[in-house]
Formats: sequence, structure tokens, C-alpha cells
Amino acid sequence: MMKALNMRFLFLALILAFCLQSCAGMNGPASPKSPVQPPAPAKPVPLPEPVDQTPAQSVNQARIHAAAGEYLKAITVYHDVHQKNPKDEHLAREYATFLNGAKSTAAEMLGKGEIAAAGALLYALKNSYPKFRGIEQMLSFDYAFLNSRLDYCRKTLTRQGFEEYRKGNLNQAIVLWQGLLAIDPDNEEMKEAVRTAIQQQKNLKEKN
Repeated sequence: MMKALNMRFLFLALILAFCLQSCAGMNGPASPKSPVQPPAPAKPVPLPEPVDQTPAQSVNQARIHAAAGEYLKAITVYHDVHQKNPKDEHLAREYATFLNGAKSTAAEMLGKGEIAAAGALLYALKNSYPKFRGIEQMLSFDYAFLNSRLDYCRKTLTRQGFEEYRKGNLNQAIVLWQGLLAIDPDNEEMKEAVRTAIQQQKNLKEKN
């Protein structure tokens, strides 16, 4: 009887020891995890190469600039496409037609008394004249003509500005002289006249 009881206790002790060992193993330190690898950087997507405009597309773009009064931009577009296609006679005629039209527009402006606007257009044509190489024979004007018309604009704007100044119309005088400086940016006399008129305007406002 005692022997059987001892055997039972021994069996229970073995089971208990086994359970304790298993629990100790479960509560032990966890094995280190392998570090997470960062994702590989994405490969840059190559940008598409710029596609040159066709001559027709460039001409259309130039016409849009001209319609908006952006004559310098229009001239630049025409010049660039003409440089790329120097043997395209149709393009050369289109370029010359545009320039002759710009000259006619300036003449119409002068006829309407829009001296500053006409001067700005003539100034753009004069400064761009070297870009007309190769189509000069198609033009209805030359460099000397542009210079003479610009001289007329400068003198007219100067005179009109002083007339308004003497009348006490300082704002109108300033507008006219600023139009003059747009086509004669190195005119120091007019710069000083504008500064003087602006200062007089400020003085009058302070008094009032």
C-alpha cells in the first residue's frame, strides 16, 4: 500500500517538474527578429523629350501673340521657325506679311493719335530688325523708315507731355512721358521730368 502511494507521489512530482520546465521555456526571452528591409527606391521615370512644333503650329502661335498685341513674342516665334526652315518660301512670305502688317498697324495708330502705342510697335520692329535678315526684300519698310517714325513719336510725346504739364494736368503729362520712356529709355531729361511731376502730385495731395 505504501509502495503504491509512493509511486503515485513520484509520478505526480515528475509531471509537475515537466510542467514547470515548459512554462519557464515559454516565458524566456524571445528570439530577436530579423530587421525589416526598407523597400527599394523607385526608379526615376524618364521625362519625355520635347517635341518641336511644326512650322504651321509655330505660325499659329505667332498669330496668337500678335492678336494679343505681343509683337516682340510674335517676332521671336517667326524668327525662330524661319531660322529652322530657311528654304521654306511660304513661311518666309508669311513672316514678311506679318511684319508688313505690323508696320501698317503702327501707321493706323499714328493716324488715330495713338502715339505711344504706335511708338511701342515701331520700337519693337526697330530693335528686332536684325532678325529680318533674309526677308528684307519682301518688306515694305527699312531700318531708316522705322527710325524716322520713332523720331516723330518721341518728339510728339515730348511736346504733348509739356503741353499737359503747363495746363496743370500732371497725371496726363506723366502718362505721355512714360510712353516716351518706353521707346526712349535712356532719355535722362524725361526721367527727371517724370520724377518732378510725380513729386508735385504728392505735394498737392498732402496740401489737400
